[in-house]
Amino acid sequence: MFYKKLKRIPAMFLVCALLFTTVFSYSMIANASSSFTSRLDAPSYSNDYYYSNKNIYYQYGYGMPNCTAYAYGRAYEILGRDPGLCHYDAYEWYDYNDGYSRGQTPKVGAIACWEYYRNGETGGHVAVVEKVENGTVTLSNSAWGWKNFYLTYADVNDPTMGESDWTFQGFIYLGDFNKGSDSDNVVTDYKNGVYEVEVSDYLNMRETATTSSKTVSQLYNNDQVYVTDIKANGGYTWGYSEIIKGTNKGKKGWVALDFCKFIQDKPTSDDIVYEIGDIDLNGEINVLDITALQLYVSKNGDLTDAQLKLADLDGDGKIDVGDVTALQRIISKRKAL
Repeated sequence: MFYKKLKRIPAMFLVCALLFTTVFSYSMIANASSSFTSRLDAPSYSNDYYYSNKNIYYQYGYGMPNCTAYAYGRAYEILGRDPGLCHYDAYEWYDYNDGYSRGQTPKVGAIACWEYYRNGETGGHVAVVEKVENGTVTLSNSAWGWKNFYLTYADVNDPTMGESDWTFQGFIYLGDFNKGSDSDNVVTDYKNGVYEVEVSDYLNMRETATTSSKTVSQLYNNDQVYVTDIKANGGYTWGYSEIIKGTNKGKKGWVALDFCKFIQDKPTSDDIVYEIGDIDLNGEINVLDITALQLYVSKNGDLTDAQLKLADLDGDGKIDVGDVTALQRIISKRKAL
């Protein structure tokens, strides 16, 4: 369904705009109220969450119909303040994750994210979960070049969330609005970070988040893993993890966090050998690293000595806009593979 592809925002616009707007949004963390009203029809043209300079996409000429402009406005409407979400293309929203938890379970008020790669072209789509009732997920959408507003529906267990031609990345959770809904089983007691294994025997690390999946490694008591994604499945809470302390250090896979305890948000610098470009030291290279680099270049953020070494992407001994551009190219190439 190519008609849903987001209009590409030029890279130079992103570099310039984010130097000013990301600084404000970077510190925004979801503290939403528990109330939620589903949107099942189009917002009016007088609604300034969608049709004013409150909306970063509208402000720079990429307003509706556009999935990102709509989702940004809807999030603003839900929270009552700037949501601090990604200012990039739709397929980059899930990795951006400015302080929000993520997962694979549908939850009202969450942003659903998809991506695709076809014939060398990268695209994506974002939508908002309005209802989770009787096993059906209702999502509100907009699409560039097509419709300002429309609804789609998916089975609560559909791994594609109704978009079988696209790759579903997951949900960005804006807050807890699930009182009395079918989605009360969303993971809320776990978060990304370092966990220590607590078992008397051993714990399997698996290829996918299910007990029937292939075992890729085994973990023992007091081993530690760094978790970067969380999902619930089969009665367990699973964390996509890298072993940072233990026999098979560096192995990656899914671990049942029910048998682990949370230690801290980030690994220490000795736990992981970081790749050039992994500026936020989270074990991945994504738009969060671009944000950290842009904040430093615009003199609105600091980097440690270890981070500065990882930030000199072009190897010229300086940290500047050239490194931002180089990092964007690296991420774009990886997305296209």
